[in-house]
Amino acid sequence: MASSEASDSRTNSLTNRSSSTGHNDDDSHPNEFKGWLMKRTRLSRKWKKQWFLLQNTDLHYGNSPEDADKKIPLTNAEISESTIDKKTHAFLIKSKENGRTYYMQADTNSSQNDWMQAICFAKAAGQKGDNSQACVVQ
Repeated sequence: MASSEASDSRTNSLTNRSSSTGHNDDDSHPNEFKGWLMKRTRLSRKWKKQWFLLQNTDLHYGNSPEDADKKIPLTNAEISESTIDKKTHAFLIKSKENGRTYYMQADTNSSQNDWMQAICFAKAAGQKGDNSQACVVQ
């Protein structure tokens, strides 16, 4: 697990955001972030193109926008950059809820930053009570 020394201090909002490879339709939910990412499969560890939809505190994914029925719970999840398989623009989400680590890869550095920021904001929005914390992307 690698972390970047230089931190990006941009502040973004989820409203009407989408990844550089995705898009937001006028009739879509305003707090959605969606698009295509590469995801490392759990068993074969091969990289597969998947559609992702960030909604509330869950990241849904599947083979297509209509088939995004799998879910990564983001509450208390860890998000950081990754150098797994020597992939560029890769990041991981370690879910405390189900104990799994998910590896994703974006097309560009900008897209990677946008996804990580959006996931971090969604995670922070799901914090309740005194457990709330600042959104820090490592």
